Order: sequence, then C-alpha cells, then structure tokens
Amino acid sequence: MKSRIAHVFLFLFLFGLTMVFAQSVDPFSKEDKNNFNGGLGMTWIDGTAYTTITLTPEFAFGKFGMGLNIELLFNNSDGFKFRKTGWDKGAGALRMIRYIRWGHKNDPLYTRIGTLDAATLGHGFIMGYYSNEANYDYRKIGLALDIDFKNYGFESVTSNLGNLEILGGRFYVRPLHFTSIPILKNFEMGATYVGDFNPDNRRKTHDGVYEWGLDLGLPVIKSKFFNTTLYADYAKINNHGDGKAIGILTYVPNVFGLFGIYAKLEKRFLNPGFLPDYFNSLYELERNALPADHWGINDPRASILTKEDFLNYVGKTEGIFGELSGQILNRIRLVGNYQHNTGLGKSGILHLEARSEDLIPNIHLKYTYDKVGIQKVKDVFTLDYHSVAQAIIGYRAYRYILVSIVYRWNFIYDEETHQYKPQERMMPQISFSMPF
Repeated sequence: MKSRIAHVFLFLFLFGLTMVFAQSVDPFSKEDKNNFNGGLGMTWIDGTAYTTITLTPEFAFGKFGMGLNIELLFNNSDGFKFRKTGWDKGAGALRMIRYIRWGHKNDPLYTRIGTLDAATLGHGFIMGYYSNEANYDYRKIGLALDIDFKNYGFESVTSNLGNLEILGGRFYVRPLHFTSIPILKNFEMGATYVGDFNPDNRRKTHDGVYEWGLDLGLPVIKSKFFNTTLYADYAKINNHGDGKAIGILTYVPNVFGLFGIYAKLEKRFLNPGFLPDYFNSLYELERNALPADHWGINDPRASILTKEDFLNYVGKTEGIFGELSGQILNRIRLVGNYQHNTGLGKSGILHLEARSEDLIPNIHLKYTYDKVGIQKVKDVFTLDYHSVAQAIIGYRAYRYILVSIVYRWNFIYDEETHQYKPQERMMPQISFSMPF
C-alpha cells in the first residue's frame, strides 16, 4: 500500500512540477540553430584521465539540419595513446555524424539519419522515446522516415543501418479526410509493426521479438492555437501477451509569447506477458541478458534474463502513463513523463529533461535522465544499472568562449565478463562556441 501511495505521489509530483513551468514526441525540441562548437578539456572514465578534443557544430538551413559529434580522447597515463573504443566497432568513423535531418517530427515530410534520441511511433504504446544511443561508446546510425499525404501516411524507424536489428513502421489512414465533416474528417486509424530481428547480435540464434498493434485517434480540437486528441491503442507481443490503452493529449504551442505546453494522460489495461512501450529509452541495454535482479526477479532457475524472458514473469495488471512538456519564454524547456504498472515490482519508468539558455545571464544548463526499474521513490534518486543520465553546466566567459563541465552516467558492455557495467564520465572543458 505504501509503495502504491509513493508511486501516486511521484506521478502527481512530476505533473505538478512541469505544470508550474510549462511526447513521446516533444513538440518544443527544435534543432533549428546554427552553432559552431569546439573545445579542449579532460575526461575521466573509470578513473583514467584523457585529454579530450571535441567538435560539435550544428547547422540548420530551412528544413535541413545537421549535427556532428567528433570526440577524440588521448590517454594521459599511457603515452597519450588514442582511445579507439567506439571507433573500432559499431558505426566506426560514421559516429562523427550525430544526425542529418529534413523537417521535424509531425511535419508532412520528416527524416533523420544518425542518432535517434526519442523515436516514437503513433502514441508510443509500442515504441516510445526509443534511443539507439544508450551505449555511448558504440553509437549506431539509425533512420527515421515519416511522410504524411493527408489522407494517409506512414512513420518508420530503423535502429542500425549497418545491421538488421530493430525495424518498425506505422501506416495510418484518415478515411473521412476528403469530407468537410467537422471533427470526424480528422479521424485516424493506424497499424504498427516493430521487430527486433537479432536481440543478442548472434546470427545463428533465432531469438527475434515482434510486436504489432492497432490504434484510433480523434482530434477533437485542431487549430494552430490549441489541439486536443482522444485515442485508443491495442498491441500484441508475438508468443506473449497483449494490452490496451485509452488516452488524451493536449498541445498549446504558445500562450501570449509566455509559454507553451504539451500534456498527455493514458490509462492502460495489460494482460499477462505484456509490457507497454516495450521499445523504450533503455531498450538497447535491456535487449541483452541482464541479472535477474534488474527485473526484480528472485528465481533460482534464472540468474540472467533478457527483456523477452522477463515477459514470462509479468502478470495481468493495469497501468498509468503521464507526460508534460513545455517551454517558457523560449528560454526554459522541460519534459517529464512517468509510468507505473499496479502490482508489478520495479515497473516504474521515468524520463526527465531540462534545458535553459541565458535565463541566468551567460549560464547554459542541460539535464537528461532516464530510469527504469523504479519500485520506490528513493529509486528515482539512485544512479545504478537502471539509469542513463547526462548533466551539462556552462558559463560564457567571453562572447564566444564557453567554460563547461559535462557529467555522464551510462552503460558499456564488458567483453571479458559478458555483462553490462556502469560507466561514469566527467568532462571539464573550454569551448569555442559561436552562433551564426
């Protein structure tokens, strides 16, 4: 009972916090600035110090945008040797390209190649906030492509163009769009299919995970000032269970130039062997075998479990999902969402983002945090192998000089022990940063 009350408190706390300041697709996240950034600093990884050279420019021209992330590390205690980790496998030299995009999510044409920060299909019941960058060292080159033809359209996601891993798509139709019937002309029907064709990255095994679903959406109010949509989802994981959800989302892009807000609330009804947004922010870590304790399982027959294995322990339950994001004066951007399934231990999943530029003169702040396996409120504040976090604070000492420190907590795969382990990075640096 206390645990349930704690989850309700956490849920309301997140909603209250973001409501004071104010998606699956964050409508306020727009990469539409030109910046040339480069820096020199130090990085500590597992206690080892590296001299670090970074170059992270971003370019935006109309609908086109591009971002690079070139990071070179040299070991200070081993003859200044170049750290090859991250360059020898995975995307290799292509890891320098953070993204190339055209348009933004929900535009008639949107595509993005490179890092997928928060990929979502439909309302996010199957794939929500998925990232192919959970392993920071071995980044992947993914692809998102959406086209809206008004009467119909599709969304698609590929996690890794270099290898067939996660591939998903959603096709939708608006059967009454050709009419002039108010409200009903925007009625939408969708079908989604997502598969992880090779979770353990061994071609000889046949361990694919596949999920399909259907959804309905009715924009009750749709204008450039205010949008409200009612929706319903159904999804089924192949050889496992299924689930349903109903929800409402509201989007107000700008209120008198002061703030904008996006809100979403969803009630879930889940049968045994099913998890909502199975392909989520930390799926790249959970698709591999992890200690059973990661899932809150104490079974002497199973010391390690993949996420699909865990489905065999999931009973019938109900859940709730809530999200708020917003911006204030175009200087503060906040995102918060949380979900929890009643009666299922360690089912809480949290995503937080906060960003501010020049709210305090010359100070830049950014924070992102993803946490799974939440059972108690105290779990939210514990960095462990359920967490990926990054915090950046910068001070613009001169017009184009930024002094900053970056902290990152993520996971890497230890090839000797064949297990994931947490990795901390601390990166103080001096950067040249020029908007244009």
